[in-house]
Amino acid sequence: MKNKSLFIFIISILVVSISMGKDNSPFVRFPALNSNGSQIAFSYQGDIWTVPTSGGQAFRITIHEAYEENPQWSNDDKQIAFTSNRWGNNDIFVINATGGIPKRITYNSSSDLINDWTVSNKLLFSTRRTFRQIEWEKEIYSASPKGGTANRILDAFGDMPSMSPNGKYIAFVKGPCRISREDYHGSANRDLWIYDTQN
Repeated sequence: MKNKSLFIFIISILVVSISMGKDNSPFVRFPALNSNGSQIAFSYQGDIWTVPTSGGQAFRITIHEAYEENPQWSNDDKQIAFTSNRWGNNDIFVINATGGIPKRITYNSSSDLINDWTVSNKLLFSTRRTFRQIEWEKEIYSASPKGGTANRILDAFGDMPSMSPNGKYIAFVKGPCRISREDYHGSANRDLWIYDTQN
């Protein structure tokens, strides 16, 4: 009787583990639509892929053992900027939307995370370059997709910057509280701020 119970227990564990292992979730992360909504760029298994929004075959844009994430389409949809840890920390890279060899844009030892393209075709990203020792919050920088020195564009600290389509405003998140602290209410709350670039 004990052997039969043990056998049933083992079979039930196998059935449950096999059914849980057949999860059809593709683990697609960081989807981004292009300007006309016809293509989606996304991160899958640490590489950047694109696929038509109507469905069909996905195309791998990058292939590297490093983790690549957060793709962002350029305004003309010809390039995709993304964040990768190819050299140990997160840096920003730009690649043609059809693939090719990515160009490294940032070389700072701090982590850089691409967030958006500006209307003047610059990269908008958050980083902790200057004030890491005294502040918890990130700073907002911009850089040319051709390379060169990145510049801090706001005196305010913030994260996740996004430029309005007319280029007049930059929306960003301010507040160092971890998102996992959902019930927190205090001075470190995450708040949405709007910066007027023309005033």
